Amino acid sequence: MGSLTNTIAIIGAGSVGAAIAFTLVSHHTIRDIVLIDVNRARCRAQVQDLSDGAFLSGIRVREGSFQEAGQCDVIIITAGAKQCSGESMADLAARNIEILKSVLRDISPLREDAILLIVTDPVDILTLCAQTLSGLPRAQVIGSGTSLDTARLRILLAGEAQASFT
Repeated sequence: MGSLTNTIAIIGAGSVGAAIAFTLVSHHTIRDIVLIDVNRARCRAQVQDLSDGAFLSGIRVREGSFQEAGQCDVIIITAGAKQCSGESMADLAARNIEILKSVLRDISPLREDAILLIVTDPVDILTLCAQTLSGLPRAQVIGSGTSLDTARLRILLAGEAQASFT
């Protein structure tokens, strides 16, 4: 299979994956968007909705396979479990590391020049894991940022500081 030029794969067609795909369609910056999700019905529904919105743009939105994702220019991973009420971030990280391992196995082999963008929480931990497990150079494995994690930490620290003063 040859490389897919100007193609972005989004693994995880839930709310975050669909929002990223919609943004890409809206900005007309890519030729081909491949959505992948273990929930095939949800994936097909997202592809249909996004394709309806992209019909005049020349951007093709389609459902794809995990193996195909590994051959795309950019692979965005949004797949992961949501944090349950009362669940620690460490427990969420453990669950999402297992999901990430599974995704990386399923998309292997990766193109040597692929860019891997991790969006799944906790993004900093999962990005480090993806850098280690993917075999790609560190510069090609990027986290979406830790702004949300920083905000959460600030809120937690402020709450702890407030509790220690009372």
